[in-house]
Amino acid sequence: MITTLTCNPALDRTLIVPGFRGADVSRVTHKHDAAGGKGLNVARALQRLGAPCQSIAPLGGHTGHVVASLAHAEHIQLHHLPIAGETRTCLLITDVAAPDQLVVNEPGPHISPAEWQALHVQVSALARASAFLTISGSLPPGATSAGLRALVDTCSRDCPVALDTSGDPLVAHLDAAIALLKINASELSASLGIPIDSPAAAAYAAQHVIAQGPQTVAVTLGAAGAVVATSTAAWYVPAPAIKAVSPVGSGDCTLAGMVMARSQGADWPTALRHGVACGSANALIPHAAHFDTATYAQFLAASTAHPLP
Repeated sequence: MITTLTCNPALDRTLIVPGFRGADVSRVTHKHDAAGGKGLNVARALQRLGAPCQSIAPLGGHTGHVVASLAHAEHIQLHHLPIAGETRTCLLITDVAAPDQLVVNEPGPHISPAEWQALHVQVSALARASAFLTISGSLPPGATSAGLRALVDTCSRDCPVALDTSGDPLVAHLDAAIALLKINASELSASLGIPIDSPAAAAYAAQHVIAQGPQTVAVTLGAAGAVVATSTAAWYVPAPAIKAVSPVGSGDCTLAGMVMARSQGADWPTALRHGVACGSANALIPHAAHFDTATYAQFLAASTAHPLP
């Protein structure tokens, strides 16, 4: 069983609005609501891949109930921790024909120290029976990088932890002894203060981080693919040439593909092939983590992991 944690979940509302950039008044042709937040995207992708998974998230207010109901409708096994604040809504406005997308993310509700401690206890209990724990996304107001680090350190004693975050929480975990740090190139470049403009540069930066704590670092390079590095080796998997519709959720799908493969005994280059295939398939659709599994399988079969010097 893989467990996914979404610290700052959301109601993800996708509106298909042709020509919205150049219009004073636009009309919505399609609306899609989903249980959102990066960890829930990971869970949705794992479910599509056929990997046993469960998810946990703090939810509050009417919107929190809607998110829980949407997750239930998708058969996502969700443990939700009740909080006092109202769960946020994130809006994704998409013009599929352009293609073009505008993402508007609310900050999320305030989480109290007592609520965070309750989340810590519940996640720790789930981790003890998990093959992998993924922790994804931003922190809600009130949560701290130190609090997240305490949770990560606790859970790392019981199962492999994969972390995907940014900003101050990322900096606080660059020396954490975790199984996998998944990060995009721009975030890693900003954290280290060095340019990352090639797979080789990504591998160099990843191994610099590994020397501080994480066992493995995966660096996503957008349309160029991704790199995974350990203390002794690194590999690059190019992404297939596609006409992307929306990149939203592709990083989450990449993480899902990797942890699914690792939980089944795959080595890291094979896991990265699964991740890139999954993330690329996701970019072809306007809704996060609703990719076509046949497309994923096609991309996976055509992929190659190239060793980097």
